[in-house]
Amino acid sequence: MTKPAGTKSGSATEARQLAELARAAGFGDSPDDALEWHREAQSLLETDEETPLLADVLRWQAVVLRDRGRTSDAEPLFERSLAVATRIGYDAGRAHALNQMSSLALRRGDLLGAVSMLGDALTLAQRSGETRLVGLIQQNLGIVADIRGNPAAAAAHYRLALRMLEDANDPQAMCWVLNNLGYLLIREGSHEEARETFERALGIARARGDLMSEGIIEGNRAELHLTMGDADEAYESIRRSLEIAAQREDDVRRAEALKLLGAYERLVGRPSDAVETLRHALTLSAVVEDALLGAEVLYQFGQALHDLGDSESARQAWDAALEAFERISAPQWAGRVRDRLRTGGSGRYL
Repeated sequence: MTKPAGTKSGSATEARQLAELARAAGFGDSPDDALEWHREAQSLLETDEETPLLADVLRWQAVVLRDRGRTSDAEPLFERSLAVATRIGYDAGRAHALNQMSSLALRRGDLLGAVSMLGDALTLAQRSGETRLVGLIQQNLGIVADIRGNPAAAAAHYRLALRMLEDANDPQAMCWVLNNLGYLLIREGSHEEARETFERALGIARARGDLMSEGIIEGNRAELHLTMGDADEAYESIRRSLEIAAQREDDVRRAEALKLLGAYERLVGRPSDAVETLRHALTLSAVVEDALLGAEVLYQFGQALHDLGDSESARQAWDAALEAFERISAPQWAGRVRDRLRTGGSGRYL
């Protein structure tokens, strides 16, 4: 991609043009370009008084950083976006910032903090008449409900969000909700509906050139295949997810894909490879500050160690996973780990 020619300092119009290019690049294969253009737009806007566009550009820049696993780098930009929106009375901007900041709280396992931010964001979004944003907040409330072990509430939030985003004619956001709904359906045992839901989401992502979403969906499709015992299909989705993560230098998605690759290696009888792959995934999940992902990797790490014949180390890994799941209030996962501690490992993915 190329940036617009003739950009002049202080031009809000040209800053918006840069920001629009950056947003497209951020979801595709050019997140480095996205960050550069967001910073240029920010520089142009900071020469004048604070505006809603400045709040938006700060937030959009933070989203690119967050989506590549740079959690601590994203946080101050989200906070500044919220501060600017608050000072100028930009309620929709405040709601957007709080909604995005809730994702950092979720990543770090702070569900109470996330719920508080989402509640405030929902009130502001409804007051501002931001239908699309209300849909996105409903999606995030669904994620919280899912983590807390309330699948019925999660499904209700997701389906409400999907209806709102369909009404808003926002296929990109629909793709995100469909992906989360499909992931929920896997654990509910609705495998055919999950497959259809992922196919719909993947079609939207590919049509829009949204590599980030494509990589996430492929990872969840791999999880579906692993759950169903279809290792070959799982591997193809894992390979594509890793390829996209490498292309985008996305450590969150790389850690997620390595978790799945380790599970695949274990299921096809290569526990030694699985242990090494999962060690790498553990390191990355810590770097990106993803508490839930780190706990899931620990669980799979215990499975691989058990298959390798190291029962004591497996138990230590499961103990650590249980502590992590309990700390972030994920009761379904905690119950699964307790089952493993009682019965030992198994040849299943979960």
